[in-house]
Amino acid sequence: MKRIFLILTVLAVAATSCDRDEYDEKSPVSALLYLDAAVDRSDVQVFFKREISTQQKTLSATLSAPTDHDVKAVLKIDADAVARYNERHGTDYALLDATHYELSTRRLSIAAGNVISEPATVVFKDLTALPADVTYLLPISALSPDIGLLEASATVWYLVKQTSAITTVADLTDNWITFPTLDKAGPQSEIFNGLTAVTYEMIIRVKSFDQEADISSLMGVEQYLMFRIGDSGFPRQQLQVQAGANKFPDADNMLSLEAGEWYHLALTYDPLNGQMQIFVNGQVQSTGTVKWSGGVINLAMRAMYDADPVGNASLFDAYQFFIGRSYDDNRPLQGEVSEARVWSVVRTQEEIWEHMYDVDPASEGLLGYWKFDKPEDGDVVRDVTGHGNDGVAVNPLQWNTSVEVPQLNKE
Repeated sequence: MKRIFLILTVLAVAATSCDRDEYDEKSPVSALLYLDAAVDRSDVQVFFKREISTQQKTLSATLSAPTDHDVKAVLKIDADAVARYNERHGTDYALLDATHYELSTRRLSIAAGNVISEPATVVFKDLTALPADVTYLLPISALSPDIGLLEASATVWYLVKQTSAITTVADLTDNWITFPTLDKAGPQSEIFNGLTAVTYEMIIRVKSFDQEADISSLMGVEQYLMFRIGDSGFPRQQLQVQAGANKFPDADNMLSLEAGEWYHLALTYDPLNGQMQIFVNGQVQSTGTVKWSGGVINLAMRAMYDADPVGNASLFDAYQFFIGRSYDDNRPLQGEVSEARVWSVVRTQEEIWEHMYDVDPASEGLLGYWKFDKPEDGDVVRDVTGHGNDGVAVNPLQWNTSVEVPQLNKE
């Protein structure tokens, strides 16, 4: 099932309106006016699901330094700027119709000695009425009769678009996901044990490989079946699997991932014949035979030792299923996650490629499916299979609604 989202992309770029020149002469060189929403990055993006019909954003007039007099600012919907934007970017976006937005105020004021105004609210409304895959542009510029402008941050460009791409992810920097139900004996954990086949899948973007340990943990159970990046004796950015005492594949600089790139990663393993494969963006990266001495695979191992955690203390403490952590706190995934899945079957390359970015939660063999797309759930990541193995972040979960994960299988 395709998930459709409405995207609200905020792009901060330079405004070039000629009617501002008259204001520049009235301004002290030490203080300039700009919009706070246009400062952090040139393409601040906020996305919305199709079923959300309204959304609010705020922006304030800001000074680069305080002044000894009040400063007034006016917010202008700059329709003429649409053509300039399209010419600059090679696009053909139309101005967003006035029926789809309103401003709480168009006049802002900064009191003497202060540097920021009260915020104005931009309300986007009736978004579900917009057609799919059509982008609309709403440029909002700041003008002032009292002071000059910091031109590069004086305009906020709102681009509104409906898309099927993943638009909300969780940032696991200095954080990770635990699974309380997999640590307790019961029907919820039993389905993760006694497996004769396994597939792991994740969609991730590593923000940095610069951390204390030389491992970025993806998903699994340390010292048992762990999907990760890097290890002692391996290239720091190489995708790798620890399967018992085995490490797969061999060290190879050609198998490195890049920070800042979105990847769909998959691991398939049949412990009975030892066949293991790693897929990157739906394509086979590594394939080989990895011996497995345990017969079956148990991913909810702490549940097995739950009856006697004292007698099995070393095993109970070590063998825990995580997303974004393994063994200790020094091997985190410093990045973002949009989806993670665990299967009790070996998925084929065709199946992986076809369903990289979404899959039916009722699919046969799907044990756990965590979509990191519900900021309203706070620190909980729901298991959408219905098996009830929800994940819980150990620290307050940071949500990023400013992404558009590329769908490589649809390009």
